[in-house]
Amino acid sequence: MQFRKFLGVLALALLSVISLKAQEERGIFVEGVAALASEHTENYAILTPAVGYQFNDRWALGFKMGFETADFDYKHYTPFVRFSFLTGSAFRMFVEGKLNFAIRDVDGGQSTYQEAGFSLGASYKVCPHLRVIAQYLFLGWSNDGDKYGAWLGKHSGFALDANVYRAQLGLQFMF
Repeated sequence: MQFRKFLGVLALALLSVISLKAQEERGIFVEGVAALASEHTENYAILTPAVGYQFNDRWALGFKMGFETADFDYKHYTPFVRFSFLTGSAFRMFVEGKLNFAIRDVDGGQSTYQEAGFSLGASYKVCPHLRVIAQYLFLGWSNDGDKYGAWLGKHSGFALDANVYRAQLGLQFMF
């Protein structure tokens, strides 16, 4: 009888540990990433705060707003979904699908462009609620008329963008 009680308590303890682990991998997160860029004669930064929800260790959904410090200061509005395809105890690699809507004010109206595609990223858990996050590349469709530098497919809508401003580094805090 004592042995059965011991097994029952052990099973409950293991289930609660598994439940705590699952809760650790989900929740609301805030993120802040930054990128540096250089165009012809000016250097500028792109600052991108984000908020989202991590459903489990594989799937997350969120929304980003990007702000450029350049003369052509686009503001980016980007809903995204993130799938982690390689997960470890601290390291995670992911692909992020996104729709990007960029707007800036010009004389007499606004200038816009849109993008839909994927970028690659990785994150490393520094402590239970904090991750360092990095992203690079863009593969997808873009109607941005200012394709320069490391664009493969400059003259079509579908392209691979490997420009330096696609390299982003930041932090993610999960509640």
